[in-house]
This record gives sequence, C-alpha cells and structure tokens, in this order.
Amino acid sequence: MPPSSPNLRHPIGTTVTPGDRLALVATTKTMTLIAGNGTYIRQGHLYASLLGTVCATTTATATATTTTATTAAGGAGQEEECSSSQENISWIISIQPSSHSTIVGTTTCPRVNMIILGRITRVILPTHAMVDIVAIVPDENTTSNEYQRDSSMPEAPTLQSSPSSPSPQPKPFIIPLIEPYSGILRQQDLRPKSSLEIRIDDCYQSGDVILARILASGERDYILSTAEAELGVVQAICEKSGYRMEPVSWKEMQCPISLVREGRKVAKPRRR
Repeated sequence: MPPSSPNLRHPIGTTVTPGDRLALVATTKTMTLIAGNGTYIRQGHLYASLLGTVCATTTATATATTTTATTAAGGAGQEEECSSSQENISWIISIQPSSHSTIVGTTTCPRVNMIILGRITRVILPTHAMVDIVAIVPDENTTSNEYQRDSSMPEAPTLQSSPSSPSPQPKPFIIPLIEPYSGILRQQDLRPKSSLEIRIDDCYQSGDVILARILASGERDYILSTAEAELGVVQAICEKSGYRMEPVSWKEMQCPISLVREGRKVAKPRRR
C-alpha cells in the first residue's frame, strides 16, 4: 500500500510564505518529518523559510521487533519468540521556490537599517510585539556585498537572452535566512510620530506577515520599526473566516468572505 500523506497545516501543492507553520514535528513509530530545503524546525514545529510550493518526498525503513510469548505444553510453560517488522516512513518536507520571484539564500545576519520580512509571533499588551525575522528584503541602499550566497539554496530563475544583448542580473526580491532571528516591535515605533496612546493590537495581530526596518541590535532581540509608509502588514488572516484579508486603507484590512474589517498598519506597495 502507498504510504499515507503527512498531516500538514498547508497541504502538499499549496503556496506558503516565509514563517508559515507547516506541521508539528512529532516522530511516531510509523512516521517521521524531516526539514528539507526552504524549511526549518523551531520549538518542535516545522516552518517555511521561502515563498513557494509545499513539496514532500518519502523514504521507508523497516524496523524489526521481537516479542516473547508463553504457551502451555505438556503441563510446563514454554517460551516462543515472535518477530515482526514495521515500516517507518520518513517524509522530507521542502519548499519549491516560486517561479515569479527571484530568491537566493544567505548565510549573513540581519544588520541595522536593513528592511526585513517577519511574522508576528506574540502581541504583548500594551508595550510591544515579538517578531520572527525570516528574510531580508533588499532596497535601493542594499548592495550585493551585504550578503553571502548559500550554495545549498536553489539558483534564482533567469530569463534567456541573446549573447549580443545580455540582460543584467535582477536584484533579489527576498533573501531568506537559514534560521529565523528574534525581533521586537515597540509601541512607539509603530507609525510615524506614534505615541503611547496607540494600541499595538490595533496595528498588528499574531500571525501577521510584516515589513520592518532594523533600528538597532538589542541585547537579545533586534529592535524594529514600521514607522515608514512602505512598512507594515503585507499579509493578514481574518480571525473569523481564516481567509487572507485585503487592504482597504492604510489602517484597515477587510475579509473578502465575511466582510469583517480589522485594524492594521498596512504597508504601502513597494516599487520594484
């Protein structure tokens, strides 16, 4: 019989974004999940680190078990050994990079003044939110010398061009990090000229994907800011319906199914 599919939050073949949680990594007697290209494990969960499609490949290994049974023969107990084999299936979960975006890998660390892509992991009222930094987003101030390519990552897709008119290498749209870094978004750094009267839960919720700029490197976390117009939420999920919401203004997003509106600090679309 063919092996059963792994139990994933995002089924095989669906599109995910960096920071999406894919599954709980719990090894059982019959199934094991392994992080492949474009994924990482953190606190017992498997996450995506690339924008792309969920893929899975499987390998099977047989494990032998031996049990001892006692039977009555001629009034005396007689022990018999019974052996059986059980197949353990290992699923390697990976992300196939999206073909419409240029993606490279990096072994560098985020630095001050860089724009990053992150996911809100916790909103702690009323002061701050915790962020998983999963990628660097180059802007006009980012040069190719600011990161080092990881040779294990797939090559970025390029268009064919004639030898007489070679096309320049496009600037990467996203530079995923091998492992996430921790960041903190403070109440006073949410909006331009923001004050402590602004509620952080009116701007961000857990699970939101955001663009932010690194203000400083703290003792444990990077200090982030979304005070610029082009920074803020780029993807949010409606709490009631589970669908992705669409921006309707710079401070609100709406669910296309339930038509419920929720407050967000929405990022202005970036010019590429």
